[in-house]
Amino acid sequence: RGSALACAAMKRFTERITGSAARLRRLAARRRAVPAIAAAAVAAALALSAGLGAATKSNGFVLRSTDGLPFVAELSGSGDRWVLLGHMWPTSRHIWDVLEARLAAEGYRVLSWDFRCHGDTRCAYSGRRVDDVPDVYREWEAALDHAIEEGAEEIIGIGASMGGTSLMQVAAYRGEFAAVSAISSPNQFPNKPPEDYRDELLNGLAGVGKITVPKLFMVGATNRCAYLYSERYFEQSAAPARLVVYDTDLHGTTMIDDAEFRADAQREILAFLRGYGSMEGKTVRNEAPEAVAHDECYPPEED
Repeated sequence: RGSALACAAMKRFTERITGSAARLRRLAARRRAVPAIAAAAVAAALALSAGLGAATKSNGFVLRSTDGLPFVAELSGSGDRWVLLGHMWPTSRHIWDVLEARLAAEGYRVLSWDFRCHGDTRCAYSGRRVDDVPDVYREWEAALDHAIEEGAEEIIGIGASMGGTSLMQVAAYRGEFAAVSAISSPNQFPNKPPEDYRDELLNGLAGVGKITVPKLFMVGATNRCAYLYSERYFEQSAAPARLVVYDTDLHGTTMIDDAEFRADAQREILAFLRGYGSMEGKTVRNEAPEAVAHDECYPPEED
């Protein structure tokens, strides 16, 4: 009998040990599964966020200008209403970051880029930015072509300073723009007589009268010659056109990003983008009616 009791006790002990081992194996398996599941969830979340990011903001990618020069661009937003943004000299596409984010949030597809010899785009003519300036209009042509190839249903161009001068030059012969805007833009650029650089210039004023689509000009009243240049554009433009003058000496995107003017300037731009189709005639909003445009500017009026 004693032997039988011992055997029974041993059997119960063995069963407990076996059961405990099985429970430990199940627990270990669960513990291994938790990080695996978590890792899978994180990977899925990252993949989703990457996909969303690709739909809303691209990293820099390369386009080719109409003379074959590769230049760096980026896209924000989504949809078939495109806004093309041309930057100032001597900056880069990133000067548009504030406005670009707002436009993307409003439902526009926004394309910005670095002109040749600016930002991440190499020089073509020489190692000096000023020598490449006369050809930056070619990036506008390529950006417009890209938007069309991607299925854009409407395309609006906005340029600041040099970006606006080159935009006006291109919009005079490219009829695919639905509307255009120039902010603090010279009539010609470089806006001084040729000296030790190429004698070719961007010329936005020469063809502005041929641009039949709606136009918005924005400028600071005491921003050196920019006020005169914007007045010339406006005066020589066919309707519909609008001129907005702020009481400031700030230039280009520094004006529309400034804390004092940003909200108002963005309202003007968004109102233009939404309502250009119903614009009529020529209108002026002047927040500095006492300001007088500087008149010692290049090119002179007679040119």
